[in-house]
Amino acid sequence: MRIVMISAEYPPMAGGVGDYTRRLNAMLTHQGHEVAVITGPQGQAYRDAARIYPVRIPVWNGAGLAMIRQTIDKLQPEIVHIQYQTGAYQMKVAINTLPSALKRERKKGLRVVTTAHDLLPPYLFPKAGMLRDWYTKRVIRDADGAILTNAGDYHTVMTESRVPWNPRTVFIPIGANVTPAPPAHFDREIWRNKFDIQKQDLLLAYFGLLTHTKGLENILAAMEQLPPTTRLVLIGGIGERVEDQAYANSIRQLIAQKGLQERVVMTGHTDPSEVSGYLIAADAVLLPFTDGYSYRRGSLITALAHGVPVITTHAPANIHQDPLPDLIDGKEVLLVAPDNTEQLVAAVLRLHQDPALSHTLARNGQALTDVFSWERIVAQHESFYDAIR
Repeated sequence: MRIVMISAEYPPMAGGVGDYTRRLNAMLTHQGHEVAVITGPQGQAYRDAARIYPVRIPVWNGAGLAMIRQTIDKLQPEIVHIQYQTGAYQMKVAINTLPSALKRERKKGLRVVTTAHDLLPPYLFPKAGMLRDWYTKRVIRDADGAILTNAGDYHTVMTESRVPWNPRTVFIPIGANVTPAPPAHFDREIWRNKFDIQKQDLLLAYFGLLTHTKGLENILAAMEQLPPTTRLVLIGGIGERVEDQAYANSIRQLIAQKGLQERVVMTGHTDPSEVSGYLIAADAVLLPFTDGYSYRRGSLITALAHGVPVITTHAPANIHQDPLPDLIDGKEVLLVAPDNTEQLVAAVLRLHQDPALSHTLARNGQALTDVFSWERIVAQHESFYDAIR
């Protein structure tokens, strides 16, 4: 099957959607499909995944849309698959109109799929209101089929009104951004020695982009209250947006203001094997999302897959993860309230004082990630492509 994958975010750009798309492309290519990627100027080709088509989109506006259509005419794919995340497309609405813009090609057999990684509305002009929501729905409604990656968005699309946004909507979760595969000859104790800690000392980790919804301020506040021998490694790069760069700088300043320079290491964008090494070396992974945990967070799935105890935040009230299982406090993870430093500190100390609990969380959390296997995800995609053709 010939597939054109459109993703504004793609490695080496930092970001979960780009990492997800690369992994999906690699699996589809391994299954024998021909996959070409249309992305932004920073995206690069990788031998383990699809080829980057020479046309890269500098700005995701009407001119960029024309470039996409020209490329589709040249490649003649059977599937055009849009990986949609509002912010990645510079908050512009052109990509939202692509499914309807391809009406002529779809009459000849082309099928368009939209995977929505979030349902945030794009920017139009001040007080655009309902028009912004209309464009958000359009990229899903006008496609031949839609994929939702988390329970909250899936239920919104399917139940907001009597008529779903798109009747051909399915739920397919994302997988781990990084699978457990540390560097060759990895030794956990040697790796921990990089942080100048003793065997009984705590090594904590955070994994993901440095963005304002990840609870990083809360982690640093907790570090002030934890024993001074505790070390923290912030694993992850910085987004391309100006606000992401500014936020990362504010975190660096906060580390200095709190006098944590000797206790906190920021890795920046890191090779997947290095990420895996850091996670396996850690005693716990802290993911205190300010908006509660969700399986749309590849960092959460990655941490669970590595068999490391995870401390994260309660999901918002009345939000359940079905058709996936809810995380159970004390069984797969420890759950704390968002922006609650005291609860976060107490959870870290609880794990430190109860090795049996740490082992239970690590084992159960890792077992839970069977539903996020890439083999299952790619099989679900293939079935969906066949169903809409």
